[in-house]
Amino acid sequence: MLRLPEEEQYRLLWEKYGLTEEKAKQLKAQGFTYYDLDKASMYAYVAQKPIEEVLELRRENPWMKIELLLNITPQLLHDRDLLRRSECAEKWWGVKADLVYRMFMEGYPIHYIRMAYILSLHSDWTVEDILHTRKRSKKWAVWAQENMGIAPEDIKIWIKQFPDPSVARKPKE
Repeated sequence: MLRLPEEEQYRLLWEKYGLTEEKAKQLKAQGFTYYDLDKASMYAYVAQKPIEEVLELRRENPWMKIELLLNITPQLLHDRDLLRRSECAEKWWGVKADLVYRMFMEGYPIHYIRMAYILSLHSDWTVEDILHTRKRSKKWAVWAQENMGIAPEDIKIWIKQFPDPSVARKPKE
């Protein structure tokens, strides 16, 4: 398992779940690992319970048992995770959460939605039109140049302006 620097652990918990560094440190001091806090944060969000309640269950139970005790079904976990990720997309990039959720429900992954959003900001195309028109067999840069007249170099610059905060950063050497 990848060992993340402590600062990166706190940053990720904040970005993904809004768990403050202070709260995460407090919970880690009680013996919980970063991975416990990450999973417990997700389950707390899904079950709409305080993280402390989830972690209390974790002291004596495996995660599968906790899912059962919190009435977390696979479908609920899936749907609430998409909702959480939609809310994150709005917080991180400004794309409306309801649009992201709708596109998730149509089967589009977040990186497609983010790319379509970036392209929509620089054109008169909507996110929906871009996603419904572009096919996986065409690379984004090729498709955008052919259909929108956007240079691949511009796309590279724009992508850097919309990083994914939920991805662990590489440690500086």
